Amino acid sequence: MVGCVVLLAAIVGFIGTTYWIQSRTLRAVDMPVSLVRGTINADLDLNIHGSYSIDIGLSQGGNLICSNGVGLETRRISSLGGLPVYRYQWIEDESRARGRDTVTGSFLGGFEGKRGHYNLRIEVLSDTGCLDAGNPRLYVIASNDDFFRWNRYYQNAFWISFLSGSIGLGVLIVGIRESLRRRRAEGLDFFEPPRSLHGYPALHRVKVAPWIPFFSQIGLLYSQILLLLVISGILVFHYAWGYDHRSYGLFVLTYFPESSLFKHVPCEQACVVRVESSNKWYLNSARIEPDNLSDALRAQIGARASCTVFFDAEPDVPYAEAIRAIDRIEQTPGRVVLLTPETKRTGIP
Repeated sequence: MVGCVVLLAAIVGFIGTTYWIQSRTLRAVDMPVSLVRGTINADLDLNIHGSYSIDIGLSQGGNLICSNGVGLETRRISSLGGLPVYRYQWIEDESRARGRDTVTGSFLGGFEGKRGHYNLRIEVLSDTGCLDAGNPRLYVIASNDDFFRWNRYYQNAFWISFLSGSIGLGVLIVGIRESLRRRRAEGLDFFEPPRSLHGYPALHRVKVAPWIPFFSQIGLLYSQILLLLVISGILVFHYAWGYDHRSYGLFVLTYFPESSLFKHVPCEQACVVRVESSNKWYLNSARIEPDNLSDALRAQIGARASCTVFFDAEPDVPYAEAIRAIDRIEQTPGRVVLLTPETKRTGIP
């Protein structure tokens, strides 16, 4: 009975926790919109505290620029339901340089979300209705750290439920075995030998000491629990730190002058790869075709290893295009270092 309760509680607890985690508003808004001049309204309900970003993108990917060169321009969002909306410093600098309280590009801002109901209002100032053919969508999505945090909660719930269910299953197995043993013992009572045979006293069946099956039952229970713990520990170690543990993604660095990685570099001059929104690629200010970038970098770097290759991309360059460029650089002996707005203001030797 105890084993059934523990096993059922582990299953119900895992299912309930999974449903609860999946109901968290990590993707608060994902809806189609029109980019004609006008106003976009969206209601969102948040049930967690997290860092959210407001973006507009095309379903098939690509730049938010029409064929006539007109790009998406929206009114600057200063707050959302009393929550301040922040932007990158370079976006603020561009707005001041234009003398207009507007934002260009796909990223409209970010905010620290709290539980509650909010109404998002976006005013489109540009005549970019031509982009509606690309099925634009509005996204209000939590940060990667929030996704990792809730994924960690899910993994913890899984392992707690797995261990609890294993213990409950072990107790259930022991209970079933003990129940079958008792039934067999009760069945033997029908064949109790007679007390006397031909006038002589018969031998009586000796009863086993009650503590012997008790201790054997406890030993069996704990041995099964220990075995399940060992197996689960091996699985955790194998999938978390095992030999087949692989990383997925691209390895990039950010420039930090005090780091030892940048104090002793084998190359006298670092290479710079830049990608513009018009899909133009440059290597040290010289135009280059994307397919020729890896070969050109290998020719400049030569046999030297760990040479620094700075990568810069305009804000409205699609992620897929930037990742493609980083992947081309990683095919060479160079190390990819991102040029951030702070890096550009820092003197690079």
